[in-house]
Amino acid sequence: MQKKHTALAVVSITYLFQSISFNIRGLHPLTQSAVVNGFLYSFIFCLLFLFIVHSTFGNQARKVKSIIIREKDTFTSPDERDILRMMRTKVGNDFDKNVLETDLDTIVRYFKNKGFTYARIDKSDDPIKLVENEIHIGIVIDKGVIGEIALEGNRKTHDDVILQELLFKPGEIYTKDDEEESERILRQKRYFSDANIDSFWDEELESVKIHVSVTEDWTITGAIDVPIGRKSSTLLLNVQETNLNGSGHGTQLRYERIHEIDEQARSYFKWQYEMPRLFASYWNFDGEYIQKREGDSWIVKLERPQFTLKSRWSTRFILSEGVDQVRWYEAGEKTAIFNRNAQIGSCDIMRYFGERHQQIYTGLWIRSQRKKYVAVDREDDSTASPLDRNINRLGITVGRKRVYHRKIRFLKKMGPIEDFNTGAEYNVSFGYASPWYGSDRRESIVGTAVRSGWTIGNRFLSETLIGIKSIFTNRFEWSVFQAHSTIFLRDILKSGDDIYTVAKGYRKNGLIDFYHSFVIQYKAEMQFGLSGESQVILGSFSGLRGYDYRQFSGEKMMLLRLESRTIFGGIIFEKIDDAVAAVATFIASPFVKSPIRLGVVLGGTLFTDIGYIWNGTNTFDIRQPKRSIGIELRGALSRVSNAGIFRFELAFPLDPPFTPSLKPKFDFGFMRAF
Repeated sequence: MQKKHTALAVVSITYLFQSISFNIRGLHPLTQSAVVNGFLYSFIFCLLFLFIVHSTFGNQARKVKSIIIREKDTFTSPDERDILRMMRTKVGNDFDKNVLETDLDTIVRYFKNKGFTYARIDKSDDPIKLVENEIHIGIVIDKGVIGEIALEGNRKTHDDVILQELLFKPGEIYTKDDEEESERILRQKRYFSDANIDSFWDEELESVKIHVSVTEDWTITGAIDVPIGRKSSTLLLNVQETNLNGSGHGTQLRYERIHEIDEQARSYFKWQYEMPRLFASYWNFDGEYIQKREGDSWIVKLERPQFTLKSRWSTRFILSEGVDQVRWYEAGEKTAIFNRNAQIGSCDIMRYFGERHQQIYTGLWIRSQRKKYVAVDREDDSTASPLDRNINRLGITVGRKRVYHRKIRFLKKMGPIEDFNTGAEYNVSFGYASPWYGSDRRESIVGTAVRSGWTIGNRFLSETLIGIKSIFTNRFEWSVFQAHSTIFLRDILKSGDDIYTVAKGYRKNGLIDFYHSFVIQYKAEMQFGLSGESQVILGSFSGLRGYDYRQFSGEKMMLLRLESRTIFGGIIFEKIDDAVAAVATFIASPFVKSPIRLGVVLGGTLFTDIGYIWNGTNTFDIRQPKRSIGIELRGALSRVSNAGIFRFELAFPLDPPFTPSLKPKFDFGFMRAF
C-alpha cells in the first residue's frame, strides 16, 4: 500500500515539473518568476503530501503471519517446538527486525550448547518475506555438515581402519560429543598410544573439516620371563602382533612352562586371533586355542559391544571348553590338586534407553556351565571338596548408568592419555535354574553391582566397585561380596603432568624432573557358605607384596595398599630414552627404515601393604595384620603396543609366620595397571 502511494506522488511531481518547463518558455520574466514561485509552492505541497502518506501508511505495523523452521537440506526440524518457545518473535505479533536478529542469535547458541559447534543460520536466502503487508519468516539452520576428513600419523594402519572407528563421515552433522567419543575409541586401540581430533569451519566450502592425528605404537612385541631366584618358577616366551599388516587384527603365540615346588613341570602353548570389526561390521571375533598336558582348551567369542554410547543394543556369545588344574592351600601349604573340566556357554542381549550420558538398560541372559573335578593329589586332612555341577540359568538384568569422562595421565599407565570415567553405574540381575532346561537342581541367583568414579578439582580422583552375588534354593546356599576402591592424589607437588607425553617426549626442565602422586587402594572379598568349594588367597598373588604367592588362605580377606609414586623426567632420562631408541633402531634397521622410538618411562614407588584374612574357625582380629614395606622400580615402553609395566621389587614382610621379620624378598615381572 505504501509503495502504491509513493509511486503516485513521484509520478505527479514529475508530470507537474514537465508541464511548467514547457509552458513558461517565451513568457515575460516577471511571469516566469511567478510561475516558478507557484512551482515551489506546489513542490512543498507534494512533500507535505508524501509525509502524510508515510505517516498514514508507512508506520502501519506489520503482523507476523508464519514462522517456518527447518534444517538445511531437509524440510523439518526436530527442535522446532523448543525453538519457537524460546523466540520472542511470535505468530500474530507485530514484526520487529531487531527482535528477530536477537532470536536468531539465541537459536545459534541453543544448538551450540547441544554440541553443534559450527551451527549457524543460513542467510543465503532472505528469511523475511513480505506478502500483502504480512511477514512470513523462514529460518534455515545449518548445524555444520562435515565436508572432509584428513588423517595423519598412520604409517602402518590403513585409512579405512581408522575411518570406520569414527562416529561421523563426510555429509553428516558434526557434534563435539562425536568428536570426543571418537578420540576415546581410537585411544582404546592397542596399536595407538595417542589420538587427537581437531575441526574447523571452511568458509569457502561452507562445511566442517576434520583432522585426525594418531600416534602409532610398535606392535610386534615379545616377552621373556626367566625363572631366577623363585620358589615357583615360570619360563615365558611370548610373541604378539596387535595390528597385523595394518588391519587392526591381533594375534598371539605364547609358550609357558611352570614349575612349582614338589610338582612336575607343566607346559602349555597358546594361540589367539582377534578380529575386531568383523567384515567391516560392529561385530568382534576372538578365538583362542590352548594346548596343555592335562587336555586342550578353546574359547570362541562373538560380540557386538555397545561400540558407541549412541548404540541402542549390544550382544555377546561365548563358548568355551577348558581343562586346567585347581590348587587348594591351607596355612600356606598346598593340600590338594584337582583337574577341572569346564564347559561354558553364555549369551547376553542388552537394550539401552536414554541419551549419550544418561542411560537405562535392560537385558536377557543365558548361562550354561558344566564342571567336573578329578582329584590328582589330596592329603587326608584337606578340607577341599569342590562339587561337580551342571547348571543352566535364564535371567534378566536391569541397570542405569551415567557416563562422563576426563582426560588424565599417569593414573594406571605411564605416559599415554587415559580416560577416567567420572560417572556411575548400578545394576541388578536375577536368574533361575531348573531341571526343565537341564540343570541338576532348582536355584535362584541374585546379584547387584555398583561402579562409580568422581573427582575433586584437578588432583583428587576416586573409583569404586562393589559387587554382591547370592544363591538360594529352599534356603540360603552361598554368597560372595567383593569391593575395590582406589583414591588418587595426583601431582601433589604441582609439577604438571606434561613431564612426558608420547607425542613430544620429555619436557625441558633441567637434569632431573619429577612428577609425584599418592595412591590408596582397598579391596575386600568375603565368601559365605562356600567352605571346601572355594577359598580366598592372600599373598603376592592378590597384592600383599613381600610374601609368597599364596601364603595365606581363608574365606574372607581385606587388603590396604599405600603407594607413593614418582615419575622421573629431565635431561638424564631423556638421554636414556634416546639411547634405547638408538639401539632399537640399529637392531631393526635391516627390516625397518624409519627410526624407532620406544618411549622409555621410569618411576620409583615406596609402598606399605596391610592385609587381613580369616575364616569361620579363625575369626577376624585387628591385632593380627599381615604387613609389609618396600620399594619398586617401575618402567614402561609407552610407544610399544600392549607392553605392560615392568617392575623390580624389594619388599620386607613385617609379619611372616615362619621366617624372621624384615627379611627382604626380591621379585620382578610385568603388570597391566600402574
